[in-house]
Amino acid sequence: MGFVIIDLDRDRPREQQALVKKYFRGYIPHVVVLDSDGHAVYNASGEVEEAQIAGLLDLLLKRLP
Repeated sequence: MGFVIIDLDRDRPREQQALVKKYFRGYIPHVVVLDSDGHAVYNASGEVEEAQIAGLLDLLLKRLP
């Protein structure tokens, strides 16, 4: 598992540019969570409740082999 934080105010590597193009909807903050296969399981703009994102991450960790 890894985390990528993308700062839209700075130049980004090509890989991060691809993520921004694919998932960013123009609103900040924007959170995208990908599963181990690279599928977006959470993709939303706006504030995220800690319990909601923690529950999602816990669920995804349980699915790891």
